Amino acid sequence: MRANDAAGEAAFREGALQEALHRLRNELAVTRGARRRFLVGAAIGTGMAAQSATRGGADFLIALSAGRMRCIGEPSIAAMLPLRDSNEFVMSFAPTEILPRATVPVFFGAASFDPRLDLDALIERIAANGFGGVANFPTAVLIDGAYRAFLERSGVGFGRELTLLRRAKARGLATLAYIQNETEAAQAATAGIDMVNIDLGWNVGGVLGASSDLRIEEAALIANRIAQRVRMESPSTRCVVEGGPIVSPRQLEEFCQIAEVDGYVGGSTIDRVPSEAAIEVVTAAFKAIGVLRQTVEGLEHDRGKRRFPLALWGHSRAAEDARAMFARLAGTDHPVVLVGEPGSGRRDVARALHNLGPRKARDLVALQCANQPAERLRLDLFGCMAGAHPTIGKTRLGWLEIAHGSSLMLDDVDTLPLEIQTTMIEAVESGRFWRMGGDSSIVLNVRCLGIARRNLRSASDHDVDPRFAEWLSCFTITLPPLRERLEDLPTLIEEALRAIERRHASRRKSLDASAFRILADHPWPGNLRELIAVLERAAFAAPGDVITEDHLPPLSTDRVSIGSFKSEMDWILHGLRENRFRRGRAAAYLGISRKTLYNKMRAYGLLAAGGTLDR
Repeated sequence: MRANDAAGEAAFREGALQEALHRLRNELAVTRGARRRFLVGAAIGTGMAAQSATRGGADFLIALSAGRMRCIGEPSIAAMLPLRDSNEFVMSFAPTEILPRATVPVFFGAASFDPRLDLDALIERIAANGFGGVANFPTAVLIDGAYRAFLERSGVGFGRELTLLRRAKARGLATLAYIQNETEAAQAATAGIDMVNIDLGWNVGGVLGASSDLRIEEAALIANRIAQRVRMESPSTRCVVEGGPIVSPRQLEEFCQIAEVDGYVGGSTIDRVPSEAAIEVVTAAFKAIGVLRQTVEGLEHDRGKRRFPLALWGHSRAAEDARAMFARLAGTDHPVVLVGEPGSGRRDVARALHNLGPRKARDLVALQCANQPAERLRLDLFGCMAGAHPTIGKTRLGWLEIAHGSSLMLDDVDTLPLEIQTTMIEAVESGRFWRMGGDSSIVLNVRCLGIARRNLRSASDHDVDPRFAEWLSCFTITLPPLRERLEDLPTLIEEALRAIERRHASRRKSLDASAFRILADHPWPGNLRELIAVLERAAFAAPGDVITEDHLPPLSTDRVSIGSFKSEMDWILHGLRENRFRRGRAAAYLGISRKTLYNKMRAYGLLAAGGTLDR
């Protein structure tokens, strides 16, 4: 009975796989003018990844040696090294792990570097095992210079890979060609390959990710030129993209607003990067249970104090980095600079550092450094003896003296005059300072916490004393603007609403989908402070437990000046990025009409073919 059940299940899966392959072939046959689906492929190396990607809606899978290498713990580029026979490597796991669990077509990542390889025999073996297509990987397009030229001259380069793909197509298999430039793309299109995969380089992100200076906008413009060349050669060939700076769905969305491509292939972004983050977070959570278990006594008393400030909540890389630095500095007495835009939560983090530090018994002292003349700041910081200054009739204590044994928060410390910085660092180095007109020194016993818009170490020498910058910004926590961490928005909203509930002793409220979409589309020039204010007003306006778009107050529409950018193109790109490439919102943000924005985008080559940037 079990044998019959297994045979029936295998037959059912085979039928489903053939049906999926038929659907993919029909989709690839859709002409350029007709409506085409956006295809998503997953380049993987395990059965678990195959199941998960299929459940997520992947249209096809690619069984790659690079996918298996990532599971071993090596970067994808290890697949390009001559460690083993790549084809035998893929055959060792894909037929037994991926094919039995796949309900969509699976492409076999085939290498053709070996001049002894019988291409036709390999294709027959691929088809006999049940693969629905062939892709050229590992590929010569990822090699350059003299060695690439040698491969091509020897007949085992990209030309041989195209021969493999042409024969696979003649055998009835679907084909996908990895390429990196217009010439390779045109060759693949001319050869009649079904899909051209524009490889943007090894993926960034995660622990094993590559480093790259290629921006989303630059990558999109490159891909758009290649896609246009492919369509000139073969209108029926599909263009998909993989790798490079595209790590998240949001980045792919921004990419597709500029580049008109037909799909996306995820490798590291589908298996390695999510797995690294998920395993790290879950393991840390289990570890935290053990730590909490050891410190359960007194936990309720300290819980409120130990909470991270709202600015550090979230799952973005920037939030995680800031939170990790905060955790390292909590409980220490080191000077710290909090860098970020106004409203990003810098002061809240500074207060939290003070409250968790050894000086928490005394109140935090704050001094505003911006728009203050140097003479006034000297008096405020160091104090003055009676009569030592024309405006001082009685002896005046400075903030360094008042804050003795506590922490001093220097607000807008990056505007502190250079001469005051020099006097400050001399006091730090000697451990003592003098009031103006004083004849005896005073012991310096203050922890300094700086609030700045820029990193002091990156400032020019005429703005910052290098010794002062080295001392104060030895430890820096950077808080990104809210518009650059929108993936954290759900977490920030939830925690902000929880804080509102506690503050007003009211019932918890939540956002509906319409309200969240509006908040997600907003560029947040006021950052976290603006978000909290919006949620406060919305929670007050909502009579029930759910906040809808009708309860949201009007959102700010601050415009950005072109004068703060190197070129008009940078200004246009900034407006598009801040508004997630929605032209209507970007035009309003920049203070120009939609027509003007459209014309400028066309002039700078920022439109996909047909001008289909809008949604």
